[in-house]
Formats: sequence, structure tokens, C-alpha cells
Amino acid sequence: METKNSFQFCFDISFDKRLNTYIPTAYIVGHSEAITYLDKKASPEVLQSFGVIVENLDTNTKKKLSICDVLKPETLFKKFSKNSKSSKNIEDLLKDSKLEFGIRQFIKTNLDQFYTLVSQDDFPLSLNLGKEKDFRISRIAPKNPTLETELQFDKHENGISYTLLLKDETTTFHPSNTDITLLLDEPGWLVAYHKLHLLKDINTKKIIPFLKKKNIEIPSKMVSEYFEKFIKDVAKKADIKATGFAVELKDKITSCSLQLSHDFFKNTYSLNLLFDYDGFTFDNSKTKKIHSEIDTRNLDEIKVIQYKRTAEEALFENKLLELGFIKTETGLFGLSPKEEKHDPYATIQWSIENQEILESLGFSTEGLKIDSKEIDTHKVTIQFSNEIKSDWFDIKMVVVCDAFEFSFSEIVANIKNRNRLFLLPNGNYFLIPIEWMTLYGPMAKLAKIQNGNLTFPKSNFAVLEGIPELKDSVNLQGNIDYQPSPLVKATLRPYQIEGVKWLLEHYNNGLGACLADDMGLGKTLQTLTTLVAVQEQLDFEKAENVQLDLFGNEIPVAKEYLKALLVLPSSLVFNWYNEARKFTPHFRRVQYIGNDRKIISKKLEKYDLIFTSYAIVSRDISILEKYNFRYLILDESQYIKNKNSKIFKAINQIKAGHKISLSGTPIENSLDDLWSQMQFINPNILGSYSFFAENYKFPIEKKQDEISLLELKNLISPFILRRTKEQVLKDLPELSEQIFYCEMEPEQEKLYEEEKSKARNALLKTDGSGVDKINIINTLMRLRQLSNHPKMIDSKSEMDSGKYIAATRYLETLVQSNQKTIVFSSFVSNLNFYKTWCKENKIDFCELTGETPLKEREFQVNRFQEQEKPLLFFISLKAGGVGLNITKASYVVFLDPWWNPFSEKQGIGRAHRIGQLNKVNVIRFITKNTVEEKIIRLQESKKLLADSLLDENYMSTEIEENLDFILE
Repeated sequence: METKNSFQFCFDISFDKRLNTYIPTAYIVGHSEAITYLDKKASPEVLQSFGVIVENLDTNTKKKLSICDVLKPETLFKKFSKNSKSSKNIEDLLKDSKLEFGIRQFIKTNLDQFYTLVSQDDFPLSLNLGKEKDFRISRIAPKNPTLETELQFDKHENGISYTLLLKDETTTFHPSNTDITLLLDEPGWLVAYHKLHLLKDINTKKIIPFLKKKNIEIPSKMVSEYFEKFIKDVAKKADIKATGFAVELKDKITSCSLQLSHDFFKNTYSLNLLFDYDGFTFDNSKTKKIHSEIDTRNLDEIKVIQYKRTAEEALFENKLLELGFIKTETGLFGLSPKEEKHDPYATIQWSIENQEILESLGFSTEGLKIDSKEIDTHKVTIQFSNEIKSDWFDIKMVVVCDAFEFSFSEIVANIKNRNRLFLLPNGNYFLIPIEWMTLYGPMAKLAKIQNGNLTFPKSNFAVLEGIPELKDSVNLQGNIDYQPSPLVKATLRPYQIEGVKWLLEHYNNGLGACLADDMGLGKTLQTLTTLVAVQEQLDFEKAENVQLDLFGNEIPVAKEYLKALLVLPSSLVFNWYNEARKFTPHFRRVQYIGNDRKIISKKLEKYDLIFTSYAIVSRDISILEKYNFRYLILDESQYIKNKNSKIFKAINQIKAGHKISLSGTPIENSLDDLWSQMQFINPNILGSYSFFAENYKFPIEKKQDEISLLELKNLISPFILRRTKEQVLKDLPELSEQIFYCEMEPEQEKLYEEEKSKARNALLKTDGSGVDKINIINTLMRLRQLSNHPKMIDSKSEMDSGKYIAATRYLETLVQSNQKTIVFSSFVSNLNFYKTWCKENKIDFCELTGETPLKEREFQVNRFQEQEKPLLFFISLKAGGVGLNITKASYVVFLDPWWNPFSEKQGIGRAHRIGQLNKVNVIRFITKNTVEEKIIRLQESKKLLADSLLDENYMSTEIEENLDFILE
């Protein structure tokens, strides 16, 4: 009941003369310890006054109230009067014999249900509540043991004395010794000693003769007729004691059968022993030791058959204990609670699998039933035959169960629904082993059924690898012999070589792959190296016009163009292009971006590497979908995580023989992200989205279903390679450095070009005097600031910054990965933009600038070092170049290039020092086509800036000499 402390229901059973039976009435009272008077019937109006909302009551209470309502004479009349238009009341209806039968059956069914519920729930109950409505006088106890009958016969020279007694677990009494009210004849319900009882097995009419007297005398000449008419049927259902009769003793066990018993609350099945003593079966879980029957087959020579249990039963119990069963408090036998929790049918399955052992020990396993369904106990086998058709597996499995054979596809629905019982043609049931649910479950979920066979994509090979009879069908190439190519201008670490081999295995097997290494482990280099190896499989030819690399070496040309389309975030297109130029200079490459796309699009098939952005793919899908690319590669592939997005749909329209996705975070928010990634690299590996949601997403995210999680991991693990920095710690260099090139936003780029033009016009006409050097410093400073954010030169500007967008995305990923990071900038004003971003996104951070007091400086460092959060530490050049020990940081991010490499090394040294347990990753954000990029180029190729600006008032001659290059 919803508001348990404010009210309670009570029920009264009173005789209704119109119906000639007892019917219940519901009352409601305020909740108190003692119920005194019942004066408020539970009518809708009264319930409303108590604030009771019937819909919110528990099921049993609602049912009891409903029964009270439907058994009212006026309600019965309304229900059944449609069959008799002339009847005016319920009494008229009961005069029609056909109608009366239906009404009586309806009343009996509802009364039996009412007495069962009120007894089960122990509701306050009264019998024949008087006019004074005093519940204390008429109260009866509703929850009591079932009553059984005992017959006593005493044979003497004049006939037989016949006595009927009632008994429960502790008491035996004569019906005539107390006031008994018969409530319902069959099922039998009565009230005795102010207690409600169910009378087991017999009709209450059978005890009517004994309500007034203890014994009935049966004259000798009437014995045969009386037994035939009144006693024969009752004697089969009652305990019997008899004197003066010939007694036949039966105390030998003729058989011991196993019976299944279900524990509703634990949802487990246990074994019960049934001992047959040549005609009567004793239940081992019951305490009854003796049973007597009257043998009335020859009414002239009636005799007593007495069945008596013996100690021999213990031998059978011991045999089960020796087999590993545990005897419960209720006398039943089960396996360990751990096994039964794992599988409610564990005991049954064990009995089927060990049937021969049980039968050799004298147990009969015939007739085992689960909820009245007879179980077939024959051992079952599966016959397999299978073949690979193109990119599909075609599996034929036949289940052989004794005389029956059927396709495994017929039990696929059972396995999907985890329904262990399968109906056989003979009406018995086959119990599907629990192991099949685990072993064949993923296959059953994913397979399509065609002509009785199971078919599914080759990419689902993982579901076969655990099945001994099918794992050889997988037939995938593995353990390839790979040596790094001299065409790759880099030395790969051992874990990177393993990554390349893994990607090549998937290529050779026609399967997609997701490389999900941590940031900074070289996913770009591993991908480019893989593409070189793929190209080498295409053969090379001597080019007519020899092409040389930067070092003057001849570049070999492949007979076929690689035609790999790489789709990247806009900010990474140039980064990839630059990395490809550095590591794989022989590749013919192109950036499919900008306004000249229309020209490039006509010859896309004549490039090895085509770099483009997600935005361009979305815009140009009508062009790109016409091509057949050898490879389609996505970097930061979480861009397609939204299955309903335009970019997801566009990407999946592109035709490609092979696919790779690269992502440090293949799952950002939910399993939806994973489905999108898998759908891209291996279409339908996880089925349709609705199938995936029903079978994996919902069970895992909502129900924390470990089985579904394990299945999903097994399906996707062959296609995701993820290494963390901790895992490859020994393979990592002491310091990993990477340049992150950023595109300017259109308005920002326009403003920069205007400022650069002004600078060229002014600076390139100077005569080199000191005044002009300061002018150069100020002008270059302005261009540096504009490269970072337009607001650095105009605080009221509404322009966006390409670097700011790229850097905050990167920092967000680091925060999600729980990476401690130092963020350096030459400009305090630049750091302020990122601190504001942190505040807006509720990201905790530390900060240290030239204005930070010495004491606060120490506090900020200790806080970053000692606490799990904050993860970001913003430091300005002047404040953090020296004197700091920040060994907890594993990333060092430079928001703008430091003109003095020595100062930059000092900044890196804050984290990369003795005591640092993590490998340090240095990331430099450089805005493309700006003074920043030119300085980096000079650093890379000519190493001219080793002694450049130590502060804002010093300039090296190298900068002056290369001013034209810097401002071009």
C-alpha cells in the first residue's frame, strides 16, 4: 500500500442469503495498532476521503478489492442479466439452472482467489461482523497451515465405527469439538477455532456428518455399499488408521525417482527424491513416515495396507552427497549456490549430462519436468558443415537429439531470448545447455538465416574463434613478415612496427581497422608506413622523367597510384601533408581543399595521397562518391560519431576497398560512438543501429549486462588496436615532439594578410638602422599576436582564432584523457583566453605569470604536483622558464613558438627532468602561412635561430637577413 502509515484495509466474510454463500466485504480504517470497529466500507467515495489512489496500490490489494466488488449481488446481476432479460434480481437469475451453474463457478473461482490472497498477505479478517460492527468480537486469523483429513476405522462384530478428524502440522481434532464454518466446498475453505484454513484434497461436504457427532456406525450389512458410496474416494486422499482389519505391511523401496522442485524466490531447481514402496510414494522432503490405505477392491474382505519408510532411504541420500550435491534445509538436493546463481537449471543440466551415472546408482531420471514440461534426457550432439562464400560465412549445423534431428537455426530464437526450453516433435522439451548460450549466443544474434543455414559477414569472424569445430573456417592471414621500407624516412619504434604489421594484416584480409593509440604515439607515421607497404605490393617502374627527393635521391614511381583518401579535421590537413612530405617524400600527394578543388577533382585518381577535410567531404560528396579509392582513412574519426549527421552519411557513401579510422578516443560519450566507428570500417559488423541498441547498447549501458559487454568486446577487439603510453613506456623516446599546424579563420587570415602587406611595404624599405630594428621587432610582434588571436591586437574584435579553436579541442582531449599538461605562451593576454575557456567549461587549472607572488607561485606548483586535479597549468615565458620542478606533467604545450630555442628548452625542462616518471610529449601550435611557420621552417632547415631573440630587445642578424622569407 502506497501510504502505509495513514490507512489499512480490513475484510469481513458474511453469509449472503440471496447467494446462499459467504462473500467478502472490504472496509478501510485509519492505521493504528488495534482495530476496533469497522464502520466505513471501502467505497470509491470513502477511499477518496482517505486519499487512496487505487491505481497506486499493490497488485494483490487491488485484486482483493476487485473481488469484493464483483461478488456483490447487484454486480453479479449486472454481469449475468444480459443473458436473461426477464430477470429482475439475482434470485431470478439463480432459478435458471444453466445460469446458476455459471454464476456458482464464477463465485467459487473468485472466492478461492480471495481466500488465497487474504491468507497469503495476512490481512485483518472477520467472520459474520454483527450490527455493532465490533471487529474485536468477530476477528479470525487468516494465515494458517493447510488442514488434512485422517480417517479412523474400528472393525467390530456389529460392523465398523467410522471417524473423520482434521489435523495440521501440530494438532488433530474432531470437527464436532469446535464450531466450524464451511465457507467453500471445493476448493475446501473453512473456519475452525477462529482460524481460516484450506482443506487439502477433499470437498468440505465430506465432513458435514461429523460436525455434530464424532463417530458414524456402519452396520455389517451396509459396509460394502457405504464404502463404495462415501469412503472409497476420500480414503485415497486421507491418512488412515484402522483396527480390527487384516494389515499388509509394505516397507521395501521398489524404486527411487528424481523429481525437480522449483524455488520461486531463488529461481533455482533442486532434486527431490521420491521413494516408491510398491504402491505409495513418499516424498523425501516431507516428514511423513507411515501411510495407510483401505483396500476396497474386495468389499467383502476389506483390509489395510500400511506403507512404512525405512532407513534404506539414507543410502540414496549419501549417493547424491558423494556426487557433490548439497542437501538443503528443506530436504532437497542442489549444486553449489554459486553454480545455481550462474544457471537456475544447473542441477537439471548436470542430471542430464550424468544420467548414466545416476541410473547406475539406482536413480530413475524418467519424467523429469520443469513447470509440467517433460524434459528429454538424451544426450545431444551437433553436426557441423560450413564454407566461406566471398566475404560471407555460410554455416550449417544440425542438432541430433536421440530420434530427432533439426536445424540449429530452429533454436536461434531460443538462444537470442535465452529461453532454454525447446519443444520437440514428441511433445517433450530439450533443455538447451547453458554453454550453448555463451558459445553460440553471439553467432545467433548476428547471423541471418538462409535456407536453414546461418550466414554472417567475414568481419564477424571473432564469433567463430571460440567454437572448436568452426574456428578453422576463419582462415585469415596473420603473422606477416614485414621489414620497414627504406622509402619511409623515419626510424620506427618496435611498438610502431607492430602497429604497421597489424594494419597490414587487416589490409591483406580485406578488413577495416581502427588504430586507437594514445595521442603522441605516432598514429600518423604508422599509417603512412602502412600505405608505403601497400604500395610496394603494387610493384614499381622506372619513371621517364626522374623525380628526386630533397636529398637528391631518385624517387621510385609505382605502376599504380595508391589512391588513398585521407579525411581530416580542417586544422590537420596541412599537418598531415607536411608529415607525408617529411616521412614519405616519394608519394604523389595533393591537398583537396580551397578554391582549386574543381581542377584537382578531375585527376584525383592520379595521386597516391589525397588530403581533405570533413567539411569538404560533406560539401563535395557528389564528386567524391564517383571514385573508387583503394584506401579511405579518417583521422580524429570521432567526427563521424553521430550516425544521423551529414558527415557520417557522406563518409559512408564513399567507395573504398580498404578503411582505417584513427582516434585516441573511439568512445567519447556513449556506445553510439563505437557503433558509428565500426560501421565505417566494417559495415554491419554490429548489425543495424536498432539491432545494436537492442542487443548491446541498452543491456550494457542500462542493465550493466556483463555477458553483452563481453560479447561486444570479443566482436570489436580484432579491429581496434589501442596502446597507452604506459604500455609502450620502454619503446618511447625520452622526449616526443610534434608540431600542430593550424589554419586561420577566414576573417583572421584576411586581416593578417593586410597587416603583412603593410609590414612588407614598411620594413623591406629600411636601411638597417637601429631604429628600424625596433620597428621590425614591434611589427613582427604584432604579426605573432595576430597569428594567435585577433583579440590580442584589438580586444573588441569579434573574430575567431583558428589556433584557439584547434588548441582548445586538443586540450579538451587531454583533459578527457586525464593528462597533466603545462601550457606555455609568450603572452599573458593569450593565456587569459584559455583560462576563460576553462572557467566556462568548469575545468580546474593552475596559473603562473610574472605577476604571481613568490608564495602563491609555490602554492600553485604544489597544488598541480600533489592533487589529482587540476590537469592544466598555464605558465608565461618570463615566469616559468626556469626554477620550476613540475614532474607530474606528461604534456608540454606551446601556444606560440618561442623565438629562442634555448628558452623553449628551458620550458620543456620544467617537466622533462629527474623524477619524471611519464614520458614527456611536446606539442607546438603553429599557425600556417604566418610568421610562426616561417620561423619554424628556418629552425628546421637552416638552424639559424640558435642565438635569436633572448628578449624583446634583441634580434639576431639571421632574422634580418631572412626578413623577406618571413614576410613573403
